[in-house]
Amino acid sequence: MTMRYSQVVLTLTTCFLPAMLSGASLAQTEPSSIQGQPRNTLVRVVTISQDGLQDRKGKALIDATLTRLERAASFHPDIACLPESFTSGDPEAVPGPTTRRLSRWAKRHKCYVICPILIRENDRTYNAAIVIGRQGRIIGRYCKIRPTEGELDRGICPGPKDPPVFETDFGTIGIQICFDVNWHGQWQRLRAKGAKIVFFASAYPAARQIRTLAWLNQYFVVASTKSRPASIYDITGERLATTGRFQQWTGAVLPLGKTVFEIDFHVSKMRDIQKKYGSRVEVTWYHDEDLVTLASLDPALTVQDLIREYELTPHRDYILRAQRKQDKTRPQTKPERNLMYTEVTRYARLVEARVCPSGEKATSQTPGLWPSRTATCSFRRRFRSLTVLSFPPDARVLPSGKQPRQ
Repeated sequence: MTMRYSQVVLTLTTCFLPAMLSGASLAQTEPSSIQGQPRNTLVRVVTISQDGLQDRKGKALIDATLTRLERAASFHPDIACLPESFTSGDPEAVPGPTTRRLSRWAKRHKCYVICPILIRENDRTYNAAIVIGRQGRIIGRYCKIRPTEGELDRGICPGPKDPPVFETDFGTIGIQICFDVNWHGQWQRLRAKGAKIVFFASAYPAARQIRTLAWLNQYFVVASTKSRPASIYDITGERLATTGRFQQWTGAVLPLGKTVFEIDFHVSKMRDIQKKYGSRVEVTWYHDEDLVTLASLDPALTVQDLIREYELTPHRDYILRAQRKQDKTRPQTKPERNLMYTEVTRYARLVEARVCPSGEKATSQTPGLWPSRTATCSFRRRFRSLTVLSFPPDARVLPSGKQPRQ
């Protein structure tokens, strides 16, 4: 009995442990642990470019694009992203012909798909991205928040201002589409909601902006384009992979726990981590920025484990800690009165004294210029409650709303 039990254990270990350690998609469908430690998430992403397909229309365009996606399946991705409105066709219902076709592909390859198309709902048209799960089910959608003027003229409706995030079995993701790149608050909102990867479906690369947004928010960005290269960006803004002449898809393995640190208090600790963990970790120094990143390449080891073991402080936490100390140490100063409050109060006093701005006594020759004493006092009481105004502090406006005569 003991020998038979040992053989069973040996068989299970031999068959399944290598698959778990290989980073295959199977290992990421269950948030399990190895030897009592939490799993480190390594996500395989691919992105597609439609560059060179601009002369194709309708089914020919869709077929050619999905041929590229099928080639990308050789990377065994966990998630794949297509370009903005990649069908270049009429708005569709959801589910519809395109989403059904992509759902079959997703189920066959056990892969999430970001499927950007025009959709029609309640007599409104949206430039949207449909999120399809590994089993081929639709799990959500994002509607472009910032359509271009041309899109608005064609009847495209803007989506809700607060961008949604989507929970997957490997972490939280967000989506932005093309012209959205110019509104940084949306990207910051995705970071605040916990997004680890943002998928950018676009007509063009917007490379400089995407690099900046990736760094400012310290998450990965996967860009898919209708023309020119599609690329994958690191949390530091560096380009990890890109399409080109010989391959119109590209892929990368993203360690979602990757974290940025200031070199302050961390130089010797990072050296100790490298010495102890070797090839299980990736430490990258950014010498000109005084920064360093730490990523785990081992499914059984997380960056959070290392943060606890070595008492590391991530860059964002370090900045917040420094800011709190600065604010606590900074001498307290009496807040200045709003300049416009001071200006209007001065005029109100002149009105009460029946004195013109020039210093002359107001006379009956200026009827209607000055409000009554009672109205002025009432105005001053109401005005004291205001602290922020949208007009310049040197605006010459009387409490009555009229401008004083020159």
